[in-house]
Amino acid sequence: MELEQVLVKRVSTRKYNAQVPSDEIIQKIINAALLAPIVRFHKLHLSVVTNKEAMNLAEDAAEKIFGAPDAPVKMPKPYLYNAPVWIILSGKIHNEAENPNAKLMNDNLFWNVGSIIENMELQATALGVSSCGINTTVVAMRNSPKVKKVVGIPEGYDALASVVIGYTDSPLPERTVKPELIPVTFVK
Repeated sequence: MELEQVLVKRVSTRKYNAQVPSDEIIQKIINAALLAPIVRFHKLHLSVVTNKEAMNLAEDAAEKIFGAPDAPVKMPKPYLYNAPVWIILSGKIHNEAENPNAKLMNDNLFWNVGSIIENMELQATALGVSSCGINTTVVAMRNSPKVKKVVGIPEGYDALASVVIGYTDSPLPERTVKPELIPVTFVK
């Protein structure tokens, strides 16, 4: 599939069937993450979760935040949209007490994170696999060492971003360019 086709076909899928992508497809999506621009001084880790009990534990943690009556943002369950595969990108956030350049380094870290997640989503689309970036469960893990451990996040690392992948029975519409989403200024 040509890049332009991948771009118009990449959508955030929020309903998955039970079909699990093959190990080969999952590895290709992981390889796309590894091909993203990565600054070598960041310590990063990928966890590929297919264990439903671990995913349910993460959803329960998210429910405590996003399902609470006083939640600032209400989100409905299921937070992982019943996807069969959840890929979590975790890393060490730089600490200002240890490094005076921590803010600058973290700004760069989060740029890397976005590139890595987007590479995985684009590769999934090119392979005919649906995807969706997930934030709710990432936020919920901040204060849940048990969930972090169960989903394979190394000690001292924090969940930074995640993506679910799988297949859907719903037709995927082609997207169109919407210039009104982001104003553009050309400086020549």
